[in-house]
Amino acid sequence: MNVGIQICSRSEWKAIRQLLAPAAEGVGESPYGEYFPWTVGERTCVLFNSRRTKTRAAGACQYAIDRWRVDPVIVLGTCGGVAERLRPLDLVFATRTVQWDAVDRMNVVTQPFLPEAIVSADLSWLSLDDLGEPVHRGIVASGDQDTTFETAEYLRKHEVLAADWESASIALVCSLNRVRWAVLRGVTDVPHAAGEDDARRQGRDYYANAPVVMEKLLALLPRLLAGIR
Repeated sequence: MNVGIQICSRSEWKAIRQLLAPAAEGVGESPYGEYFPWTVGERTCVLFNSRRTKTRAAGACQYAIDRWRVDPVIVLGTCGGVAERLRPLDLVFATRTVQWDAVDRMNVVTQPFLPEAIVSADLSWLSLDDLGEPVHRGIVASGDQDTTFETAEYLRKHEVLAADWESASIALVCSLNRVRWAVLRGVTDVPHAAGEDDARRQGRDYYANAPVVMEKLLALLPRLLAGIR
């Protein structure tokens, strides 16, 4: 069984291409983005790109499951810090995913996250004990927009650890297909204050830290794959 390694954003994929330097003839093109096979130890992996948004991420994940029969799907990428204890380059492992921008306002009792889009991770198939790097575990919230200071404050009230654009949709697709999944991301930026100046600072932090995060995650990949039971 192939292991699917899903990489979402353009910046993340650019860093992966530069770090692994796959031969041009080995890189294919799906409806969602590029992909190529890669062997790590005794594991055969398919690395594939989806780009941003929950729609593209979900579609690419389903495509990978159908075409390459991948199981598990491991998401490697970047995220924004939400919990106050997080700092840039910290690692985050999702124990649950939610879609924070999916809201049912017609319900009598409005819930913070749409219940049918919440997915809890079954971690029984994976060991994180030998990563050699501290990893924060908790809820990862996905939305089709960047996290602002105001958004982070709201998410923090609901015990969210970190935020991204794609993980919740990937987790949901995997769950519906009964495919194992894991989300391991590194923090690139943390909102500090409201306003455009802080948003621009977050953007600079993201582009500066994204390649560093991806290099860090790739270095941990052999140990992560060795932990698959």
